[in-house]
Amino acid sequence: MSQLGLASECTTSYGWGDFELSRLGQDRSCPVKDCSESPVPYPSGSTRVCCQHGLRLHKNTFAYFNGFSREHRITASLRNFHVRRDYVREHVLFSPDKAETHRLGHEMSEDAVSWNVFVGLQEAQLLGATTTFLTGGTIAAPDREPELYLWGARVGGDSTTIYPALAAARDSLEKDVRKYRTEPDIMLVSPGKFVVCIEAKFGSANTLASPGAAKDGEKPHDVLGLLGRYLDPASPQTRAAIERASIGPKLHSQLFRNIVFASEMADGCEWHVVNLVSTTQWRGQRDSPTASFRDPSEDVRSYLAPASKGRFSFRTWEGLYRDLLSKQQRAGAVGIYFRSKSAHFRPAFDLV
Repeated sequence: MSQLGLASECTTSYGWGDFELSRLGQDRSCPVKDCSESPVPYPSGSTRVCCQHGLRLHKNTFAYFNGFSREHRITASLRNFHVRRDYVREHVLFSPDKAETHRLGHEMSEDAVSWNVFVGLQEAQLLGATTTFLTGGTIAAPDREPELYLWGARVGGDSTTIYPALAAARDSLEKDVRKYRTEPDIMLVSPGKFVVCIEAKFGSANTLASPGAAKDGEKPHDVLGLLGRYLDPASPQTRAAIERASIGPKLHSQLFRNIVFASEMADGCEWHVVNLVSTTQWRGQRDSPTASFRDPSEDVRSYLAPASKGRFSFRTWEGLYRDLLSKQQRAGAVGIYFRSKSAHFRPAFDLV
């Protein structure tokens, strides 16, 4: 089949309830219930495409697929977004500041989960309550809804603005980094009061520092390189918050960078870093020398100074739902998203 013929007009967004698990693993079957079309081979790789339902089927997951043109790719990606699709199309899909936009239409996209949940919380005016939940109350509930930043850009109005303090921290600590500069997944900001940085995980693990030199223009990934790049040139308040001598060989690199950046961006205000993960997706996963599926709280707090140990929290998507949304009638779209979201064609979150 030609690329021109390999296209789909389907615009439906699918949840776990739309799939028939007995169909999984059968090359000639699409997992959507009652699908009568046989998936056809994708031009490259081992995946297949159901043109009736617009799905590119991988071994145990899928990506939305409508064709190869620019508009087809836009349509496919937007099917993975349930809140403010118009805003996503205009400001996110082709943003030069957003990494890995090609994955936004994938079932297991952590970025899509972050958007659907946090922009949904913003729409429901629950970001203040979310801040209290995530920080364990160490940051007082704001008197007005905090600003929401995803991947460094503010969500709101008709334009996106990179958080100025993030841009300044990048210029100071990553001036010569050209690939994948530090990009907090989610930030909740109350100007002059607090900055909360959230490292969000869905199916992936927390990254651990690993030996070896980084390539030119990339961030370091070994312990000494990370300390030399981020901690040593940081401001006095950041160096006071982190006890360098207490950092051992097991260092959660992304969380460490979030802590340094949160302190730098706060500029004397309150700051907090949250690791937000899925207990459902982490269950049964095995660690590796470069990745961890375990609660990092003990490791992270071991190098935080006594006055800063409470500035780190480990939270779960499931806990956020149960604490804020399970009995919240105004949750609306974000509550529906939690209950219907799939992962590997199954319920993404165990909410019982």
